[in-house]
Amino acid sequence: MSITKSTRKLTLTAVTAALLLGLSSGALAQECKDMEKAACERNGGRCSWVSPYTRKDGVKVSGHCRKKPKKKSGS
Repeated sequence: MSITKSTRKLTLTAVTAALLLGLSSGALAQECKDMEKAACERNGGRCSWVSPYTRKDGVKVSGHCRKKPKKKSGS
């Protein structure tokens, strides 16, 4: 069974695109990670500060910065 050049090129292109998309979404997720409160709050609206809280099971969660979710498109 022989793989043609066009099939190989198409496969390489698909794999490259998948890797690039995966890396860019991972980079976006890291955008707000490990920011201090002041930096998080002045990040141009891309991040939001989550105040410390205690979960129902008693686990204490420290304050942290997180990326805001994308807005859903309405109809």
